[in-house]
Amino acid sequence: MKYKILVTDKLDKEGVEILKKFPELEVIEKETLKGDELKKELQGYDAIIVRSETKLTRDIIEASNGLKVIARAGVGVDNIDVQAATEKGIVVMNAPSGNTISTAEHTFAMMLALARKIPFAHVSLAMEGKWDRKSFKGNELYGKTLGIIGMGKIGTEVALRAKAFGMKILAYDPFVSEEKAEQLGIELAELEKIYKESDFITVHTPLTEKTKGMIGKKEIEMMKKSIKIINCARGGIIDEDALANALKEGRVAGAAIDVFSKEPPFEPRNPLLDAPNCILVPHLGASTAEAQFNVAVESAEAVANFFVHGMIVNSVNMPSISKEVYQQIKSYIELSEKMGSFISQLVEGQTEEVKLSYFGDIKETSLITKAFLKGMFEPFMGNTVNYVNSTITATSRGIKVTEEKEEISTDYTNIVAVGVKTDKDNITLWGTVHSNNKGKIVKINDYYFEIETEGNLVVIYNEDKPGVIGNIGTIMGTHNINIASMKVGRDKKQNLALTVINIDSPLSDDVYNKLKTVPGIKVVKKINL
Repeated sequence: MKYKILVTDKLDKEGVEILKKFPELEVIEKETLKGDELKKELQGYDAIIVRSETKLTRDIIEASNGLKVIARAGVGVDNIDVQAATEKGIVVMNAPSGNTISTAEHTFAMMLALARKIPFAHVSLAMEGKWDRKSFKGNELYGKTLGIIGMGKIGTEVALRAKAFGMKILAYDPFVSEEKAEQLGIELAELEKIYKESDFITVHTPLTEKTKGMIGKKEIEMMKKSIKIINCARGGIIDEDALANALKEGRVAGAAIDVFSKEPPFEPRNPLLDAPNCILVPHLGASTAEAQFNVAVESAEAVANFFVHGMIVNSVNMPSISKEVYQQIKSYIELSEKMGSFISQLVEGQTEEVKLSYFGDIKETSLITKAFLKGMFEPFMGNTVNYVNSTITATSRGIKVTEEKEEISTDYTNIVAVGVKTDKDNITLWGTVHSNNKGKIVKINDYYFEIETEGNLVVIYNEDKPGVIGNIGTIMGTHNINIASMKVGRDKKQNLALTVINIDSPLSDDVYNKLKTVPGIKVVKKINL
């Protein structure tokens, strides 16, 4: 049997040649296709390999017939509706390692160009005919503090290069351990410290609900007026209006931007196009011959492995497991992932250890562990973490992960028990799946109750005394927030309670801040599942 592979967006020829070596694969190369033309062409293909130009939207994916694999020759899958592909049973793969060095080097090139004002000096000399040495006095990198937000593969490579330049490095990443930071020679820091103390700041996180607009007007006001900001990650992480205004007002000394919230950034016109002291380039982070070679080869090999050897590698949406076993443990996979997301939004500090214990007759626990880690990382790291790489992601950040199987029963037939230890906190969750295949969290530390693992939740640690719950309800009602359910667990010895509230709409910052002022409330956490 021959599998039909569509290759588009001018994939590097080495990747195409890898596919053509296999007699099982028939390779057809096409220019970038859009809309109805792409829908029509996709009929009858088993796989498609794309770069960033081809947009595989829900309607295109749903209209496909026979498609089994979508491969993205690059890290991001922003141009692919992964949820639609998952619903249709299509494996989505990416090439997570191919452009790491290119993007790290590009970040450093942007930093150096910004520090030494090279593009501005070039325009003055070559375009305006001026010999002006006084206006372009720059800064050395040596001895300066670099703030890195996100210590994945690219952030780590940037840190290694910055060390070679003699820079001090402050890094924010909730999933890097102190041990790993010590190995890299960096200092882990909270975002506020990075904003206040850095001379340069570079971001290396995916764009998620948690990271969108994470650097805005308030954050910029914390920074030195000499700050220089670099974004070679994803457009939208930095509030472009706030940055443009700060550059015009002299509140930020300079910025180097490779990515934009809308690309190309012309309609509507991006405010950074009119900002002073700003270096702008058209998303060139992976635009090297080496990176294009690497991602082409990596994505082609992943597709060949799938069809020729029956292997799933670099998948962002599907586990490597038989369909029969997957159906047996599907509810536990979904529960575990939700528990990971829950605990990551609840816990404080840098994660150091994760321990999963399985009670009862739960099978294939390794995949459930991977699902927990995926859920734990996802609020900060987005879809760069999946079932395939979640364990490696933990290891690379120095997080110790252990797993144990216990036959001893509890009050429940089967339990997934998870403990997460950080430098500031220690939290344990229990979860179980009921006979209707509905997963619930049944214990948080020493507090017992049953919590639905979906929707908008508010978790409150409070003194166990009259009036606290009433005040919470009053604030919610005053702000027109409907409480779907409220569960209270009590620790009578310490006179403390844990209150978990399921609400119909997200908690606004205004309501969140008011809840924190209620007498008797010690901690308030917003959680979205």
